[in-house]
Formats: sequence, structure tokens, C-alpha cells
Amino acid sequence: MVSTFAVFALLAPVGSSAVPEAVDAQIRNYYEDALSAARAEPHKALAMLELLLVPPQTSIYVDWTGVPPAVRPQFEVGLRRGVAAWEQALGGECPFILNGQGNGTASIRVQFVDALASGDPHTKGELRITRRITWGRSVHFTEFEGQIRVMKWARDGQYFTEDEITHVIAHELGHALGLGDTDRWDRVMGPVVIGRPYGKISPEELAAVQQFRNALEEEHARISALAEQTARGRPAVGSVGGSSALHEMGCPGCSDD
Repeated sequence: MVSTFAVFALLAPVGSSAVPEAVDAQIRNYYEDALSAARAEPHKALAMLELLLVPPQTSIYVDWTGVPPAVRPQFEVGLRRGVAAWEQALGGECPFILNGQGNGTASIRVQFVDALASGDPHTKGELRITRRITWGRSVHFTEFEGQIRVMKWARDGQYFTEDEITHVIAHELGHALGLGDTDRWDRVMGPVVIGRPYGKISPEELAAVQQFRNALEEEHARISALAEQTARGRPAVGSVGGSSALHEMGCPGCSDD
């Protein structure tokens, strides 16, 4: 059985109030779907929560196709700084690893492009995440795949600077961690202001991510105990039993001003 999750709100389950306001609505709904599944299908819920946390050592790699050699160094610096912003903010809890081997089932591909799918000239970055889960009564598996597309151009004939790339990359990774957009210019989740980008994580944004991750970890621990209790008395299964689900989320990402 294969199903695609519809992104709509269910009856709010226990624990959903712990989600900060800054969390994106699609992420909030996916979280509530996970909690709703916990009693009947705990391993499905566990898989969903693990993907919301973003798997440890999610590898970030770059497709440099079409980036002129003269521009690539500044893009590379901006990219490193964007990833480092979350590494420094989250410390050992940061799930991203730039140009690393990763864990084999979780990766984010970055591509610099001349145009985005939205066609909106004010949009400078886009994120799409695909989450795949497979589960049975006593086991589950997950896959996490993301794509970040970043415009090469700040304006006609003007490439992005290092600092502007930093803002866009940090912004899109903020979406991957669950944050939604804001109109505030003094937030990395706000629009990138050409010539005056804000490429750092604000204390409020960090607190929201940490609060959300804590809620995910607490629910994961609770449901793990439930799964263990539910499995008692049942025969072990040698495979996942064929149940699977796919969830895709697209975020428009950064705009300019």
C-alpha cells in the first residue's frame, strides 16, 4: 500500500501545543499527523518524527554546473557560512554535514540556477523536501531527500555576494528544520535584502528550533515506549510488511526587497 499524505490539519492531538508559532504550517500538520498515528501505528509515527528532526549527518552537496569559475569561490564561501550558521547555533544537535559522506539515506542537493520554478523575480531560493517512510509492527525505515535551488543573480547582471548567499542558504536550511517565513528583515527567515542581508540565526529563531526539536524528541521517546509495549505478545516480523508513505513539501523560500 502506498499513500501520499495530504497536508491538512487533523484534530489536534496531545503534544501539538508544544509547537512554536514560528514553525511552518505544513510541518505543524505533519507533526500532528505523526502523533495521530502513534497509537494504531507507532512505528509509522516514529519514522515521521525522525524525519522532522532531520536525520543525523544529512549530507549537503553542491551541483556547480553552470556556475562560472570566477564566481564559484564567493558562492562556496557563502554556502559554507550558511551551513556554519546552523552548526554554530545548534552545536552537536546540528543534523547537517557539508560535503560529507552522510548516512546514505539523507541528503540535500544545492544547485545555483538562472531561474526558479515559481517564476517570481523576487524569489531567490526554493526548498523541496521528500520524506519516504516504510513501517511494520516492529520496525521502520526512512529516507530524506532535499533540493535547494538558489538564484545566481541578485539583480540583472549582478551575482549574489558571499553574504547574500549565506542568508539564502541559512534561510532554506531553517525551512528544513521546520521554520516558516517571516516579514522581519532582522531574521534569517525574513527576506534577503540585497546589499544588506541578515546571515545569522537570531536568538528567537534558535529558541523556536530548539523547542520544536525538544518536543519531537520527547514525543519520540514516548511513542518508542508505546511501540515496545504494543509489540509485546506479538510475533516478530521479518520485514516491514509493505506499508509505506510519501510526503513532499515545497517551500518558496527567500524573497528579496
